[in-house]
Amino acid sequence: MDEAVSFLNEVESKLIQPQRRDEWVWVADPSDHFTIKSAYYVMRKGISEGTADAAFDELWKIKVQNKILAFAWRLLQDRLPTRRNLHKR
Repeated sequence: MDEAVSFLNEVESKLIQPQRRDEWVWVADPSDHFTIKSAYYVMRKGISEGTADAAFDELWKIKVQNKILAFAWRLLQDRLPTRRNLHKR
């Protein structure tokens, strides 16, 4: 309880800047706006630790519906809910 009170007192003591609008910022993209492509690169970086793979790079250049791209990505990552994958889980 003491920690909660201390935290609230600290928050209350902060000066709110009325000239700045409160907004969400997506730091993974230079435009600060969320995009599926930037989220994909963040996820891929975490999975593959920055190694480049031409298949994945080319995949996101294809002009098809997002659900088809997502399916292809899951297929290449072996993340589809197949019987074998479900059994592993």
